[in-house]
Amino acid sequence: MENTQIVPSKIHLTNIKTVKENTVLFNGKLDVKPTYDIQVSHNMMHNLDKELVKIRLYLDVSAEINGKTINQGGNYEIDFFFKIEDLKDHYQINNEKPLFGGVFVCTLLAISYSTLRGIMFNLWKDTYLNSIILPIINVPDLLKSKR
Repeated sequence: MENTQIVPSKIHLTNIKTVKENTVLFNGKLDVKPTYDIQVSHNMMHNLDKELVKIRLYLDVSAEINGKTINQGGNYEIDFFFKIEDLKDHYQINNEKPLFGGVFVCTLLAISYSTLRGIMFNLWKDTYLNSIILPIINVPDLLKSKR
């Protein structure tokens, strides 16, 4: 299973749904550019019979100036829905539960996170958050950040 080749043409991102969008903007003028703490975690759900996988990404952004948290940032939850034509090739049943290959899950997380980066860039472009571009990450680290 772990050596199963990922075939991009068999992975279909079919829908993206915003579950939570809570953007918080500081009320007033900022004299100093804040630094941002960005936390991303995920949750994965599946329907094996229908070959469907849902990745939910959680994004928490908070701002600080001189070590003091200010009221700017936000909390977001976005679902990414996938139809996987060869889903059966990417898991094995272990204790009556599917165990998905790490490379397969990392591939879906990478697609989801990359898409999230574009979504947030567009959402924030006309706000005080326009200087934030979500960082490029090590996807296996995201794999460990379950919520």
